Amino acid sequence: MSEKMLTEPCQAKIVKIKDEAPETKTFTIKYVDEALQKALHFTPGKFFMLSIFGYGEIPISISSSPLKTDSVELTIVDVGNATHALHPMKEGDIVGLRGPFGNGFPIQKFRNKDIVFVSGGCGMAPLRPAVKAIVGKRSEYKKLTLFYGCKRSDQMLFKEDLKEWSGVENFNTLFTVDEGTPDWKGEVGVVTKLFGKADLKPENSIAMIVGPPVMIHFAIIELKKIGFKEGQIYASLERLMHCGMGKCAHCNVAGTYVCTDGPVFSGAELAKLPLEEK
Repeated sequence: MSEKMLTEPCQAKIVKIKDEAPETKTFTIKYVDEALQKALHFTPGKFFMLSIFGYGEIPISISSSPLKTDSVELTIVDVGNATHALHPMKEGDIVGLRGPFGNGFPIQKFRNKDIVFVSGGCGMAPLRPAVKAIVGKRSEYKKLTLFYGCKRSDQMLFKEDLKEWSGVENFNTLFTVDEGTPDWKGEVGVVTKLFGKADLKPENSIAMIVGPPVMIHFAIIELKKIGFKEGQIYASLERLMHCGMGKCAHCNVAGTYVCTDGPVFSGAELAKLPLEEK
């Protein structure tokens, strides 16, 4: 990766836009300079600083598979000034990218283990690359389980992927919502409610969690009750990062910089952070 990719926004073109959920779109983006695209490699869990020229720069997790780097996908909720400017943009429009930054999930270390994915809300976006990477090399991993919870069923992301993963051999997918609707026939309640509905065997398992800090906090508590140890748990924290390089201290949590020390942390590291705070 070149120094330029980290220190200055490089021009990138929006090549595809897909509606995922209300106020949520996935933007497929390619660098204008093909040499930069060829240098792009990332591990699941990393993020970009995305520039909407004239409006600002925001951190966005990569939501595409690390096995395919001819473009990247960024799944973005319309929640602020920069995203308000981004969402009306069209295919062919130009944005800026810096990165990728941060530490990802060390999935190479997870081979020959059962994998448990836990996601809350839009946390499915940064978790998706890990799922895709593992499903893409299915023979290298054992039993897979996905727990995914959202506020409402219409807010669930990547519905085509969820359907596909449900058909993957030895991959158990379980879903829940906070607010049931007449069309929803599944579980209602917090995502940890699903843990008892799966035959989890912690002895040879790894858990990956992405979602709001309070969800991560309680997910870890429940996994430990089942028998998971700190060394078997990894989570990605959601924090608004301004520089991506540990300079501005905006993402400082109890002396830890999420942008450089994370956003993916091990269970031992997470035990030192105040995740129970909303």
